[in-house]
Amino acid sequence: RFYMENTMSVAMALDSLFYEKNGKHMDEMRMHKLMYFAQRESLMYNNEPLFDATFYGWKYGPVLKEVRSEFKKKSGFEGSLNLQSQVSDDTKCLLRRVFDRYGSLSPWKLSALSHEEFSWKMARSGLDYEDNGDVALSLAAMKVDAQRELMNRK
Repeated sequence: RFYMENTMSVAMALDSLFYEKNGKHMDEMRMHKLMYFAQRESLMYNNEPLFDATFYGWKYGPVLKEVRSEFKKKSGFEGSLNLQSQVSDDTKCLLRRVFDRYGSLSPWKLSALSHEEFSWKMARSGLDYEDNGDVALSLAAMKVDAQRELMNRK
């Protein structure tokens, strides 16, 4: 049985992976995009979301408001090291796969990749590039992205 993770625990686990490799905490743009790719990865292989949170189609790509508010606090994810243990071993494996694939890409490259996603394009429909927008990405559209990515990897 698949277990849904706490959104912030997933973010902290990703931050821990980044910190292990880079000796610093992850920047906000990278965090939003890696969270999106982790959610898509879970939809690809588990056909279920990894965590229960809504992405919004902002101009630089998908954004999670709960992650955004964490970054607005002074410390962000600092002080949250080694909280990876708060996610299951299966989730750690999934996050490691996502991190190995996307973790070394620049935040702007990740943003560009997220702009290719059907779910993001749908949420941006009718908006100019400069508009921030506040439309949720639909889970159904994200599942389409997951299926496309699965086919691309085969």
